[in-house]
Amino acid sequence: MKRPILALAVSALAVLSAGCGTPAGADEPAATPTRAPEGPRTTLVVGSVSDDPEEEAEVFQPFADHVAAQLADAGVTGGEVAVAATTEEMAELLRTGAVDLYVDSMYGATRVVADGAAAPLLRRWKDGTPEYHSVVVARADSGLTSLAQLAGRTVAFEEDTSTDGWFLPAATVLEQGLPMVEQERPDAEPVPGTVGYVFSGDDENTVFQVLQGLVDAGALSEEDLAENAGSRAGELVVLGRTIAVPRHGVVARVDLDPAVRDAVVAVLTALHEDAEGRAVLEEFDGTARFDVLPPEGLEPILRLLAVLDAGTA
Repeated sequence: MKRPILALAVSALAVLSAGCGTPAGADEPAATPTRAPEGPRTTLVVGSVSDDPEEEAEVFQPFADHVAAQLADAGVTGGEVAVAATTEEMAELLRTGAVDLYVDSMYGATRVVADGAAAPLLRRWKDGTPEYHSVVVARADSGLTSLAQLAGRTVAFEEDTSTDGWFLPAATVLEQGLPMVEQERPDAEPVPGTVGYVFSGDDENTVFQVLQGLVDAGALSEEDLAENAGSRAGELVVLGRTIAVPRHGVVARVDLDPAVRDAVVAVLTALHEDAEGRAVLEEFDGTARFDVLPPEGLEPILRLLAVLDAGTA
């Protein structure tokens, strides 16, 4: 059973009855807003996916407020935040017009684009970083030197919603022609001819499981590897690297008013140019800036998403 969507707004999603997703005076329930009509807009709704909606809203709301304040000429008079429990639920919010912009790592952002619920808009330099990639590592004394040797071995990934700890490295392993099968425990015997995998829950645990020999290999971003391996990094060897992808992405619902969309792009890409904007960005998880993400920039990521979906169906 799916968890309910948790929307953080003035009156949850009821705010959309006066916002950009629902016409004023509409008879539909607030939780199921209709497509955005032509005419004046009042509220810009920024979406995110999290299992802690209150904490997420605290991070996103000041950002949404500041951006909305810069969009008065586009008819926006307020900013709200909607937090969904899953990417699938966020895709539905985008389709119905309940969310205008969705900010997330590239796994979530690319998935709603692939589902036809949104169009790519911008790259977000979260934590000051424009892009990153993942690595698959093993103990240096394991005898493993490449991804091709992982058949019959067990790999630890972080969790199935992670871009760097699941999506990128899992798709990269699958691209080697190695089928993967999830197993309940790290010490379970992989299905012959396949790569067994488990979810560790976090990057620190992934590194721990590899160093302790509980799994044969682990996957995480190179930055997280350096942070969590520390002085023991020399005990590990890199078996393979993934492509680099934007650190985070911003996508817009496909039927967002082009004038509003263009105004959003202009505002977000200029935030880093003045002190007030830089302060807002810094409070927004150390964001350095936003820049344009061209549609063709998603092509290799969409290809990897198709590989992952085909290999884990």
